[in-house]
Amino acid sequence: MSRTSKDEVMEYLKGNQYANLATLNADDPAQPDVSTVAYVNDGLDLYFVTNHKSQKFVNVSRNRKVAVSIDRDESDWMKITGIQIEGVAEPVSEAEAAKVFGLYAEKFPVINNFPPNPDYRFSRIRPKKIWLLDYKKGFGHRDSIEV
Repeated sequence: MSRTSKDEVMEYLKGNQYANLATLNADDPAQPDVSTVAYVNDGLDLYFVTNHKSQKFVNVSRNRKVAVSIDRDESDWMKITGIQIEGVAEPVSEAEAAKVFGLYAEKFPVINNFPPNPDYRFSRIRPKKIWLLDYKKGFGHRDSIEV
């Protein structure tokens, strides 16, 4: 990945809070599921938190392949920007959970007021391929970035 492309992706990740996470349904792998998640990132890796009984957590525990999109509402189609990711999700180890919580607390300070909940788990998304959308460069323009 070129330095410029990585910098653009990192800047976009920093400037947004929510991602659309697509998983394959654990009970019917032909059926995709999509969920909105509040994410943080460390480099290009994304992290999300969810109840370990949630559909998305159960889905990724059976099939780690995921897709993610991050974008902003834009009424002018020629100004659309976004990121699309293909990757794999994995649970975060207990040893790493404190670091991830710190990233969340920095980006979303409100979580410091939440009571601890033993049902919640962090997961990491490791991108395998990233597309950077920028319709200012032409309608439908996206650059493919191998990770």
